[in-house]
Amino acid sequence: MRILAGCLFRGQGVTENPAQAVAWYQKAADLGDVSAKASLGVFLLHGDARAGVAQDAARGFALLQEAVDQGHGLSLQLLAQCYLRGEGVEKDAVRGVSLLGRAIATVDERRADAEMALAACYAEGNGVEADTVQAALWSLTAVTIGNELAIEFLAIIRECNFCHSTPARQLCVRCLKVRYCDRQCQLAHWNHATDAHKGPCKEHCRRAAEASQQEAGGASTSAQ
Repeated sequence: MRILAGCLFRGQGVTENPAQAVAWYQKAADLGDVSAKASLGVFLLHGDARAGVAQDAARGFALLQEAVDQGHGLSLQLLAQCYLRGEGVEKDAVRGVSLLGRAIATVDERRADAEMALAACYAEGNGVEADTVQAALWSLTAVTIGNELAIEFLAIIRECNFCHSTPARQLCVRCLKVRYCDRQCQLAHWNHATDAHKGPCKEHCRRAAEASQQEAGGASTSAQ
């Protein structure tokens, strides 16, 4: 049923008929087919006029959650995007990032898509602290798998955080989180009138120092 649904949706060997495709996906999902649940969930998340499917994001999310609970690895990234965007569920970007991590660790197929999504989270500070270095590293990983979008995204990430020219080869010497063309751009951004880096940089360094002290304290306690 699920295979027939795919053929009908793509017009593979039969006349293309998205509405009939969804009907067969529904039949397969009703019988417990986990991949059909995932496909039907995607249709419902955003709706599909061609297939006559009205948007029902909550039901779409529920089907994707069922698919994940039944071990459907490819649904992990889809469920992560629901949490990152607040589609069918209350937005929880931290949970979304966690699911992306699971997808990268457990699923080979379309792993580059999950890596790109994680790179975007680091670039935007969505669910994690903004970190252009981590964003670039995850983009590079996706590039090695052959993801063409990662190549374009990597170029954007490597822009200077002040003047936006590329490539920006120098990291902020304090927080090591953002890139600059050179020391001049870094100094200009430090006390910029509308977008100064000084505040976020000092805050990051403060939290990093606190975390380091907590780890040191925990290690000392364990040793005793």
